[in-house]
Amino acid sequence: MHTVYKSFISHSQTIMSKTLDDKQQFIELRAKGYSFSCIADELGISKPTLIGWSQEEDTNKDIHNLQTLYMDELQEKYAMTKRHRIAVFGEVLNRAKDELSNRDLSTLPTDKLINLVIKLSDTLKQDETELELHGEVELPMLRIGELQKWNI
Repeated sequence: MHTVYKSFISHSQTIMSKTLDDKQQFIELRAKGYSFSCIADELGISKPTLIGWSQEEDTNKDIHNLQTLYMDELQEKYAMTKRHRIAVFGEVLNRAKDELSNRDLSTLPTDKLINLVIKLSDTLKQDETELELHGEVELPMLRIGELQKWNI
């Protein structure tokens, strides 16, 4: 009986390990934008099971966070991060403002330069938001020995 029990426990652990591996693969594929049908075919898991997994709060957060990280990688790869755009537009904006300050405001090209300053300022305002991760993190605050929990 003892051997049968050990065999059952070993088999159960193998199944749980496979399920966790499948779930991790599901999270990765879903974060990359694969459909439930495509993932079901790839992993050999029923579509209703995958949909059930996607409705679990922790799994949903993991998918969202991985999507965010994948998007960040793509933006870095193609130098399209908000930080990069802000730096480039900010530099051009500063040069345009410097040029504007040296011009007589009664000339026609100044009007076009003002429009450029407005457009660049609006573009910079649109890029003020940061990437957002979901979950909880504990951060040490100024008080020694205490931890404050923040939702991010």
